[in-house]
Amino acid sequence: MLGVENYGSDASEDERDEDDAPRVTRARAVSAAPRVDSAALALERDDDGDERLVPLASTREAIGACGRDGNDATHDARVRGRSRRATRGEIDGIDDDCETRADPTERNMTRNLTYDEMTAPIEGPLHEYREDRLTGRGARNHALGQVDVTSVSAYSFEEQYNTYNSRGYARAVNGKGAVGDVEAYEANKGETAFTVSASKKRRIRDEVLASAATPSAGGDVDRSAWAPARAAQKVIVHDDLSEKEKEYLKWHMENREAKLRAKGKLEDLGTKPGETLGATDDSKTSTFHGKEEVNYAGQSWITAPKSEKRDGDGTCYAPNKCVHTFNGHTKGVAKIEFFPHTGHLLLSAGMDNVVKIWDVYNTRKCMRTYMGHDKAVKDVCFNQDGTRFVSTSWDKKVRLWDTETGKIIQTVSSGKIGYCAKIHPKQENLVLIGQSDKKIVQWDMNNGDLVQEYDQHLGPVNSITFADGGERFMSSSDDKSLRVWEFGIPVTTKYIADPSMHSTPATAISNSGKYIIGQSLDNQIVTYSVDERFRRNNKKRFGGHHNAGYACQPAFSTDDGTVVSGDGNGKLFFWDWKTSKIIKTIKAHDQVAIGVAWHPLKSSLVASCSWDKTIKLWK
Repeated sequence: MLGVENYGSDASEDERDEDDAPRVTRARAVSAAPRVDSAALALERDDDGDERLVPLASTREAIGACGRDGNDATHDARVRGRSRRATRGEIDGIDDDCETRADPTERNMTRNLTYDEMTAPIEGPLHEYREDRLTGRGARNHALGQVDVTSVSAYSFEEQYNTYNSRGYARAVNGKGAVGDVEAYEANKGETAFTVSASKKRRIRDEVLASAATPSAGGDVDRSAWAPARAAQKVIVHDDLSEKEKEYLKWHMENREAKLRAKGKLEDLGTKPGETLGATDDSKTSTFHGKEEVNYAGQSWITAPKSEKRDGDGTCYAPNKCVHTFNGHTKGVAKIEFFPHTGHLLLSAGMDNVVKIWDVYNTRKCMRTYMGHDKAVKDVCFNQDGTRFVSTSWDKKVRLWDTETGKIIQTVSSGKIGYCAKIHPKQENLVLIGQSDKKIVQWDMNNGDLVQEYDQHLGPVNSITFADGGERFMSSSDDKSLRVWEFGIPVTTKYIADPSMHSTPATAISNSGKYIIGQSLDNQIVTYSVDERFRRNNKKRFGGHHNAGYACQPAFSTDDGTVVSGDGNGKLFFWDWKTSKIIKTIKAHDQVAIGVAWHPLKSSLVASCSWDKTIKLWK
């Protein structure tokens, strides 16, 4: 007896030739269940003696039908005589090992199966909608092989995965050799995507830049890493550039050459100590806009008029109206500061890379423009007599200026952006710079030496405020803490931090020196007493304005009776110091009012600056 499963072709029975027996396309091992419904074939002889293949199931149905009709014996004998199992020779297309096949519908085995038969792979047609995946949780057999359990660290897997995707090779599972691009693996000595150090990347980059940069006969750099070959045709002609593009190109070449010389990549071509990077002569770093720098009496234009004195009894009041608007900056104004003691001049730091000084009393025009920075100026600070001031910019340079002549006295740079600058009130040659690298650096501007570093902050330093005549100073940072230092000693004497505190990007000290106020980014101004403990005064809180996200500079009035600050909506707020209540609000600017300053002599004269390019006087 031989049972053969018919997995048949897709053609219908009408399309088949009656003389051709159906061929078995694919067979299935005995040990596995069929994937599709099928039936065994049998040979049936009709009344004329002809034989034909019929499904075995139809024969069984015929037997069952006869049994129900009551003619079991007669029909059973007729069926046994007419139908029988098809033999191997009567069916074409059967393999030699088909004799080991059995009817998949049978539940009893009449012989013992061998090990090879039970472990044989599944054969036969695939189900049309069956997915080629693991059948269940914990299953290991798969159409492509067997799943083995192993333990691999996430780091090692990511390392080999990224290395294979980026370089085309990965380390073999057994740890010996590689898979993929073996030649690249040997050339790189097994280096992975995670083993390339940052220092190596920087070294390769610097070597490429140094080899590409070649000084020309005039000392300029005419080559760069992205420049075309020397023999290539120039696409952009220098004469076709605009004046602004020519200025930028000149600055870029000069600045790049100076930076490479500073790193030792290029030979020094005669840069003198104290010379700025890419600086020009002093005549181009400043422009005087007044009528004359020295009057008929031989007095300089920065000399304060002797007629100006303090108003009345010194009691200050909130201003009522705008009396003048200074227009001259082409971009926003970041900081303003009155001339010390007299306030007859007003210094402003602009985002248009320049510093301007304005006449407050007489013409109220710009007196001088200081041009020396390549990017927006972040902060400015006068010395005690106003003859000099220091500026810091986003171009990472700190410059010391002569207020009268506009000359650059000294330029220093640590390679980091300076966010704030303060000149020591007594030792005016020493300058403190709060930087983006979490440090406060102390420069000696006489010789340009870095003499001290204060490096205990955990974020960029935003403000520095001197106290006790310069013996101590307070610093604030993005790490939401305040630190008090002894000047010249890089150790924190007081650390102020609390989980409820917010960053304090701007601070100011009272004229009496007893209190320091800070602009907290939770829409309030907090107060600290300047004593041995630097304690926070929770009774002195000034709120009601919206300053979140802006480092609006607060200020005290001359008599310390009023606190003033701008906010993010361009308003000016005035608070009474004793009651902490708002006494006046003024809509001053169209954009954020980033800075305010109270005049040192005039009781109700206040200056404000904004990102809307204007500076306004209020009285």
